[in-house]
Amino acid sequence: MKQKTDTTSRRSPGVPREWSTRAFLTFLGIISCIYAVVLIYHVAKPVGTVAADSGILEQCRQICLQYGLISTGNIRNDAESYLEVVQSRKLTETLDGMLRDSAFRPVESQSHGLLNHMAPDFTLPDVGGVERKLSVLGKDRPVVVVFYLGYGCSHCVAQLLALDKDLHYFRELDADIVAISSDTSEHTAERYGEYGEFHFPVLADTDYSVSSQWGVYLPESDEKPEFMNHGTFVIGRDGKVIWAAQGKEPFLDNKTLLQVIAKSQGLLPAATVATGTNRMTEVARE
Repeated sequence: MKQKTDTTSRRSPGVPREWSTRAFLTFLGIISCIYAVVLIYHVAKPVGTVAADSGILEQCRQICLQYGLISTGNIRNDAESYLEVVQSRKLTETLDGMLRDSAFRPVESQSHGLLNHMAPDFTLPDVGGVERKLSVLGKDRPVVVVFYLGYGCSHCVAQLLALDKDLHYFRELDADIVAISSDTSEHTAERYGEYGEFHFPVLADTDYSVSSQWGVYLPESDEKPEFMNHGTFVIGRDGKVIWAAQGKEPFLDNKTLLQVIAKSQGLLPAATVATGTNRMTEVARE
């Protein structure tokens, strides 16, 4: 006896696919095209072939390529990948344990015109548009001031992520962190909505006036295009700059920053002070 055929459960020839299936395949096609374009661009413009005065995003891409990292389009994920590859010290021990680590050699300060001088004060708006003044934020407490290139740059965001993860250590030392870029407050707020916020003030220096004053931004001249470095500064309780670093890549050694802050407050154990090799004073004399 022949089995009865269920014609209602089979798709007849010529009947178009369901809308959801077609939409899904279209989405996959778009993603494939995007990745194809990205890969072609990376092949066409390898590391070292882009001009120094190219945009921030291109400079960020070039730096990430040095570590074999290709942008996925998700800034936070790309920042996490950068940290995984580049950050050599991930802090997991107690603050007391880090300060007692006599074998640790903190990175010495770079030579900088602001070293051992009062930090230039500034007033800039935060993400909510509220004006924040450095002399108020850092009143009678240490402050780490970070200049980054913007929330469109994954390796720039990586430094802020690393500081945010270790923020509780800085708070134990009664220190705070302030980050500054040329992004508008509105743009940073939008990025917060997409990728999450940071738990310290992020300020908008849209005209580069503060970045210029701190020596990390150089405006365009007849000889050179405009240029901006990453900058990390530690300010002591007395308002003076006691440590500085700047360069093409962000500073990610938070253990160094914590030891510098602790030392400035006399909180390092005697054995650590005796064996440490932080040569900030020597660098300041150069």
